[in-house]
Amino acid sequence: METINRSSPKIKELIKVANVFALPKHSKLPESNAIILDSANTSKRLLSLEELNILCENSHCNAKRLEELQRKLPSLINEAKAMLLRKQPEITEKGGSLYPKERAEACWRDCFHFARISIYGTAVGETDITDKEGLKAVHELYSILEVPVDALTLCLKELQLKCREIYSERNEKEDIKLLDGCFNHLAEKMNSKK
Repeated sequence: METINRSSPKIKELIKVANVFALPKHSKLPESNAIILDSANTSKRLLSLEELNILCENSHCNAKRLEELQRKLPSLINEAKAMLLRKQPEITEKGGSLYPKERAEACWRDCFHFARISIYGTAVGETDITDKEGLKAVHELYSILEVPVDALTLCLKELQLKCREIYSERNEKEDIKLLDGCFNHLAEKMNSKK
């Protein structure tokens, strides 16, 4: 695999505009909610329980369950990562698409960010959570950096299943439907070049 100059002007420019999260223009989200989401997304952070409570007022999702999901994200991502490495052990070995270690770490970080924005969408009751223009930049960046989108999608789907398990013993079907909708929307957009 050839070495890619990550400090090239093209890559730096793509990184600036590569944004996955955005709510649709038609969203009837109160401005206070949009401010919370914008702040969290700009900082690339999870939501506080207080923020989740505010965001879930309209969607009627269970804020405490989403907060529990956020707390468990590191271990859920590790489980999804372990599944991917069981199915494709060569992927992190020399010559593999997640070699060297920094490439693999970037993949796991992306999984975290995809789960993070899926939680945002679930909290506000929106499954259409992607920025069309930002995604074009993400696709171009992934193409230049030779990111293994198939492996990332496989990891994302496993993460989705692990997140669903948080709800498995509870009767929160609408929350699961929203969460699944967010993950499915992301997987579809990550595999589409349009």
